[in-house]
Amino acid sequence: MNRRNFLTALIGTPALAAFLAACGDDTTQSSSDNSLAGALDEVVLRIGYEGGFVPAGTSFLNLPTVLVTGDGRVFTPGAVPAVYPGPLLQPMFERSITEQGIATLIEMADAAGLLGVAPDYSLPAENMIADAPDTVVAITVNGTTSVHRAYALGIDSPDGGPSTPARDNLLRFVTQVTDVATAVGSGNVGSEAAFAPDGYRFQAMVVDPTQWADPAPTIVEWPADAGAVLADSTQCAVLAGAVGDSLFVTATQLTFFQEAELVYQLSVAGVLPGDPSC
Repeated sequence: MNRRNFLTALIGTPALAAFLAACGDDTTQSSSDNSLAGALDEVVLRIGYEGGFVPAGTSFLNLPTVLVTGDGRVFTPGAVPAVYPGPLLQPMFERSITEQGIATLIEMADAAGLLGVAPDYSLPAENMIADAPDTVVAITVNGTTSVHRAYALGIDSPDGGPSTPARDNLLRFVTQVTDVATAVGSGNVGSEAAFAPDGYRFQAMVVDPTQWADPAPTIVEWPADAGAVLADSTQCAVLAGAVGDSLFVTATQLTFFQEAELVYQLSVAGVLPGDPSC
């Protein structure tokens, strides 16, 4: 069965049939073959964290903890060595996932009630938690995306304050799905391999390298033919994969780049499916 026929058949399952019926005529019309074919390369599931008290550049990177695409790929972050300076690039891994694996994830989301309008995920008034991130879960089925955003999810208050059923339900789903192989069965995922991006997105910030002494930063000359100018990249810029490989793969958190008289510290990530364009 090819993926278009698989997704068409999936709509007939009880879990998704109820979802489509609840969404009305517009969503039902999107279940045509053409709409489904257009969704094969789109993100089906993304779990990540946004906001909170984080180092400079972290919000720009906004890397997922789990990313699943309709064409059968799963992206997850790798472990970062507990050394300083660590690698400039957060390791990311890619593996395949079967049609049945994707179906299982969607059915899990439907069973958790996550394929519709998000409930109220507010913290109970008794819980006072500062500077925590939002957990953001986005699930797309037939062109309809359901987004669930919960502040400080899974972070207990100092006195062990109460939670809510909606927050507990979302946390349970996130915890289960984060271990994709266990959630869908190890036979439905392939072996992990290092993600080799076709391009990199980055943000450049002017720094004074003398503020780092032990260890001192390594300063690398920014290539004039890189395809991006650091002075114009303070918000966002992109580089082709081959160019980025040569600059970033062996770089560390203390690899800075010099352009003209200025030195820049970069936040860099490989471009993943669903990443916004600069």
